[in-house]
Amino acid sequence: MAILPGWSALGSSEAAASVILSEIMYDVQGSDANREWVELYNTGSSAVDLSGWQFGKSAVNDWTSAFPAGTTLGAGQALVVTPSAATLASDWGSGVDRLQVASFPSLTNDPNDQVDNATLAIRNAAGFVQDTVVYRDGSGWPTTAGNDGNSIYVLPQHLSASANNNGSNWRPSSQGVYGASYRAAGGESENHASPGFVASTVQAPFEPSPNAAWSMVVLPDTQNYVARPAFTHIFNKQTQWIADNKDLFNIQLVLQEGDIVNRNSGTADNGVTAAEQWQAARDAMSKLDGVVPYIMAAGNHDFGITSGQSRDTKFNDYFKPTDNPLVDPAQGGILKGMMTPGELQNAYFELTAPDGRELLVFSLEMWPRDSVVAWAKGVAQRPEYDDHTAVLLTHGYLNSGGDYWRVGDEHYQMEGGNDGIDLWNKLVKVAGNFEMTFSGHVGGDGAAYRVDESNSGDDVHQMLLNAQFETNAGNGWMRVLEFLDDGKTVRVRTYSPHFDLYRTNGANQYTISLSQVVAPPPDADFDADGDVDGGDFLAWQRGLGTAGASLAQGDANGDDAVDLADLAIWNAQFGRPAVGSATAPVPEPAALLLALLAAIAVRARPML
Repeated sequence: MAILPGWSALGSSEAAASVILSEIMYDVQGSDANREWVELYNTGSSAVDLSGWQFGKSAVNDWTSAFPAGTTLGAGQALVVTPSAATLASDWGSGVDRLQVASFPSLTNDPNDQVDNATLAIRNAAGFVQDTVVYRDGSGWPTTAGNDGNSIYVLPQHLSASANNNGSNWRPSSQGVYGASYRAAGGESENHASPGFVASTVQAPFEPSPNAAWSMVVLPDTQNYVARPAFTHIFNKQTQWIADNKDLFNIQLVLQEGDIVNRNSGTADNGVTAAEQWQAARDAMSKLDGVVPYIMAAGNHDFGITSGQSRDTKFNDYFKPTDNPLVDPAQGGILKGMMTPGELQNAYFELTAPDGRELLVFSLEMWPRDSVVAWAKGVAQRPEYDDHTAVLLTHGYLNSGGDYWRVGDEHYQMEGGNDGIDLWNKLVKVAGNFEMTFSGHVGGDGAAYRVDESNSGDDVHQMLLNAQFETNAGNGWMRVLEFLDDGKTVRVRTYSPHFDLYRTNGANQYTISLSQVVAPPPDADFDADGDVDGGDFLAWQRGLGTAGASLAQGDANGDDAVDLADLAIWNAQFGRPAVGSATAPVPEPAALLLALLAAIAVRARPML
C-alpha cells in the first residue's frame, strides 16, 4: 500500500490511510448486473475527505469514476460504493449510505482463476493506493458457493489495512450475524449481507445461560454436508461440539429435522453415492452414541431415490435404536414405541428432564400419511401422557414466512400425505398436550416462528430452522434451546460451531414460555426404603452441612443444602410413606414423641 508522503485529507495522511475495504458483494444470486458493490469503512478517529477517490481493480487499471467533490466519510462510518443506487435500494432498502459511481468494474466470480481481476483497491485523488484486497473463493477465504448469494466481510477484530488482506479474517455474511440480513428482491435474488453496517465489537463467547437448568440442541437439514465431501467436516464439527459441551450446557436431547441425506438410493449425487452419504451421516451422529440421546426425522430426500419417489428409505439400515444405549429401550433408553416395528421414521420417545419436565417427542415421516397422524394422536391422548409436554419433530411443517408449509407445487410420488396445516388441524391443535414443533425443509431465510393456541388452551411454539441454502452446505448453524430454572422459560439461540458465532436477530434469538413445571413435593425418604423413619434421620444427620447435596444425603427440599429446613420436613413426614407411596402406616404416638425429642436435641446442638 502506497501513501503520498505529507498528503492530507483533513489534516493528516494517517486519516486517509484509515479508510479500508470492509465488505465485498461480488457473487450475488441471480444476475450480477448493477448488483455488485463494495463497502468502505473509516477505522480512524477523524473524518476523511473522499473527493476524487476511486475504487477499482488496480492490477488491470480498471477504475470507477472519481468520487464527487464534498464526499466525506466520518470516523467509524461506512459507505457503500455501487453502480446503481436504485438497484441497491431495491435489494437492500433505501436507508443504506451509498455512493453511485460510473464505470463500476465487474467483480469476478472466479477469483482463483483471475487473480488480477480479484485485486481490489481504493486510491486517493492523487492516485495513490490506500488499501488493497486480493480476494479468493476458498484457499483460506470464505466461499460463496451456496444456493443463496452472500457478501464477504471483515471480522470486527481485524478492521485494519494490515489485516483485511488475509482471507482468514473474513467471513461469508449470514443473516443475524454482525448486522447481516437476508433479503429477497428482484425475482430469483436471495442474498445475505450487511451493506453500510460494520460491526466493531466482537461477540462475547457463546456460553450457557447462568440460569439454565438444561439444554436441547436441534440440527437442521444435513443433506448437503454429506453430499459434498468438502463440507462433511462441518456436520462432524456440530456433533463433536455437542459431545464436548454436553456437560457445560447440560445437553439432554438432540433433534435432527430430516433430509439426513440428499440421495436415499442410487449410484451418485455430485459423485457421492447414496451409501456414502448415509455412512457419512452415521459417522457424524455416532459421536453422540452413549453421550446424549438423539432423535432423527426422515425428510423427502430420505425416501425414494432423491426426493420422495416412494416410501422406501434406507434410514433404518443405517440408524437403529441399538446404536445408542440412551435411545435403545432394551438398555433403558428413551424410545418407547414405533408405529411399525423396526422403523424409526414414525416413533415416539419419553424423556424426564432435570427440571422435572416430562417430554413426549414424536418423530414423524415427511408428509405423514393419515394412518401415521391417527396413530400419533392416539398415543398422545393416552391418559399417562396428560401431564407431558408433547413435541412434534417432522421435516415439513412451517414455511420461512411463518405460515404453514403446504405441498403446493412439490409433487411426491410417495403415498401422502398431510402438510403443515393438516398436521396442525389433525394432530397438534387437537391432541391436548403439544407445546413445541420443529421442522426444516424450506428455503428463504430458513428461520420462522409462530405461536398458536391449541384446543386445550396451551400455547404451541412452532419453530423452523434450515440453513442448507447458505454457503458451506449450511455454515454449521444449529439451535440451542435452554430450559431455564424457573420451570417455564426457554431461551432459543442459534449457533455455528464452524464459525464460533451466533445469530442475534429476532428470528434466531428469543424466549418462549411453556407450561409451568410443577416442583416435586419435599421428600424425606433419604434412604429410599419407602417410608420416613429413624434411618432417614441418620442419613440427614450424616449429611448435615453438606452443600450441593442430593436427596440421599438429606436434602429434602431440593435446595442443594442439608440444613434444619430439611429436618423440619423429616419431622412433618415422620411415620408416613415416602412421597408417591400407595399406603400409609399409622405411626405410634411413642414413635412420634421420640422423633420430636430427637429433632429438638439436634436443633439444640451447635452446628459445626
